[in-house]
Amino acid sequence: MLETVLIYYDARMLGHDPTGWDTEHPEWSDAVKAMIAHQYPEASLETYAYPERPARLTAIVERLQAEPVDGQCWRVPALATHAQLERAHSAAHLEYIESLVGGSRWLAQDTTAVSPESVVAARLAAGAGIGAIEAITTGEGRHAFCIVRPPGHHASSDHARGFCLYNNIAVAAMHARAVLGYGRVMIWDWDMHHGDGTQDIFYDQPDVLVVDSHCEAPFYPGTGTLAETGTGGGLGYHLNVPFPRGSGNAALLDVFEQVVRPAARAFRPELILISAGFDCHYLDQTCVMDETGFAVLAQHMCALAHEVCDDRLVMMLEGGYNAQALSDSAHATIRALAGNTIPGINVLPEDPGRAAVAEVARFHADTIAALGQRPVASSEASGSPRG
Repeated sequence: MLETVLIYYDARMLGHDPTGWDTEHPEWSDAVKAMIAHQYPEASLETYAYPERPARLTAIVERLQAEPVDGQCWRVPALATHAQLERAHSAAHLEYIESLVGGSRWLAQDTTAVSPESVVAARLAAGAGIGAIEAITTGEGRHAFCIVRPPGHHASSDHARGFCLYNNIAVAAMHARAVLGYGRVMIWDWDMHHGDGTQDIFYDQPDVLVVDSHCEAPFYPGTGTLAETGTGGGLGYHLNVPFPRGSGNAALLDVFEQVVRPAARAFRPELILISAGFDCHYLDQTCVMDETGFAVLAQHMCALAHEVCDDRLVMMLEGGYNAQALSDSAHATIRALAGNTIPGINVLPEDPGRAAVAEVARFHADTIAALGQRPVASSEASGSPRG
C-alpha cells in the first residue's frame, strides 16, 4: 500500500526573482564571477543568470502535475511568524531581512540577492517545514516534501548567505523542539554544498544531530572539514562528510550506510529532517549522481525513519540548479517517499567518493559509538511528541 506524501508549495515563492549583477558593488560582482569561474569552469559569464530562479520550482511542480505520484497531497504553507523565526535567528537579522521588503538589492558578494517579493517567499519557505512537522505530528501523514525557495542551509543565526535568507530547516527543527516536544532531532544535509548556516546554529547543541555530506573545501562555502564536530555541549553532534568532485550514487549510498544509519541508530532521533539539495546530479556539472541515487537514498531514509522514529520524515528542498535534474530527482524522491519500488540504482565502475567516505566513517566511528552512550535529552519522559 502506498503512503500519503504531504507536499508543501505556494506559488508566491516564485516572486523571489533577483536578476542581473550588483552595479553598486562592482567588487562583489567580480568576486562572484571569480567563484563561478572556479567552480564551473565551463560556465559563460556573458550569459550568466541568477541561478536560484523561479524555474527551479516550476520544473518540479509541473512534473508532479503532469505525472502525479499516487498519494501526493498538496498543502499550502503558512508564513513563518516572527516568533518562529527568532528561535533560529537573531533579532537584528530579522529586522534587517524585514527591511528589505519591496526592494531589490544584493546582500553579499556570494550571490545572495532579493527582489520586491523575496521576503514573503522566504517566510513561506520557512513556514513550510513548520507546517509539515505539525501535520506529521498529528498523524495527517508520515512523510512530507517541501518544495521551497529561497533555500536555507547557508543562512546563519545572524546573516544571509549563499542564496539563503532564513534557515528553513533550522527554523523547523527549533519549532519541533520548542513547541511540539521533540527532544532529539536529526538532520541530514545531502546538498553538494556544506550547510554552514545549519552548522552555525546547532554547533553547540546536543539535541540536534547534524550529518552533512558535501564537496570538500575549498568548494563553496569552504567549510565542513572533518575536524568540525561541534563545541561545548554539542561536541560530537556534528558529523561532516566531505568528498571529492566527481562523486556519484555509490558514494552517497556509502554515506548513508556508513555514517547516517549508524549515527541514527545510536542517537535515536524522534524526528528526521533532510536538507534535500539535488545539485549532486550530473547535470549540475560537479558531481555525477542521478535520480536513481536520490530515489534510493529516500527509500533508505523511509526505512530508517520507520526503524527509529515512527516514520516521521520531512524533506526540504535546498540546492539544485538544472531544471531537468530537479524535475527528475524530486519526482523520483517523492515516488520513493510514497513507497514505490525503486527498480535499481546506476553506479560508476569507480566512484572517487567511496574511498573518501570510508575514511570519514573511520574518523567518526568513535564519535558515533559515543552517541549511544550519552544521557538522552528527550520527550520520552512525558510520552511521545504531540501537537
